[in-house]
Amino acid sequence: MTTAPVKSLIDEQLEDISAHNLREAYSLAERRGFFGAPVEQYVEPGYGGRVLQVLRYRVQQQR
Repeated sequence: MTTAPVKSLIDEQLEDISAHNLREAYSLAERRGFFGAPVEQYVEPGYGGRVLQVLRYRVQQQR
């Protein structure tokens, strides 16, 4: 049996942090211990016509 050359996304744990603007989202991320660029960043529709800025960070796995 062989192992996959690339780690599967199924094995990763990601945490989403969302806010109505990027400054607030990055501030929340720093308060939760995440620094630097997120793995993924996107915008999704929110309530009342507002949008949510979503930052997705990789969570360190405890072994």
